[in-house]
Amino acid sequence: MPSALKIPVKSRVMVANIDWVDAAGDYMCIHTNDGQTHILRRTMKELEQELDPRLFVRVHRSAIVNVGTIAKLQMLANGEHQLMLTNGQSVKVSRSYKDRVKMVFGS
Repeated sequence: MPSALKIPVKSRVMVANIDWVDAAGDYMCIHTNDGQTHILRRTMKELEQELDPRLFVRVHRSAIVNVGTIAKLQMLANGEHQLMLTNGQSVKVSRSYKDRVKMVFGS
C-alpha cells in the first residue's frame, strides 16, 4: 500500500506521518510525527489490515508502530520488552507480539 494512503479522521492524516497508534476504548489515538494525536473510531484489526505490514507492525493488542520510528528494542528486568521510538516515546511490546517485533530487527 502506498504511503500516500490517507486514514479518515476529522482531519486527514497521511499514513507516512503516523508514528504509532494505540487503542483507547472504542477509539484509536493516532500519534503523528508532528506531535499531534488524532482520534479515530475504528477497530485496531480494521486499521491493521489497511496499513502496509512492511511499514507497520502490531506490537500489542492495543498498539501498532511505524517500523521507521523504532529506535531500539529494550528488554526490561522483568523479561518484558518495550520499543523506544525516535521521538523518545516508549511503547510496550506484549509477549504474543514479541516475535513479530523481533522479525523487524532480523533476530
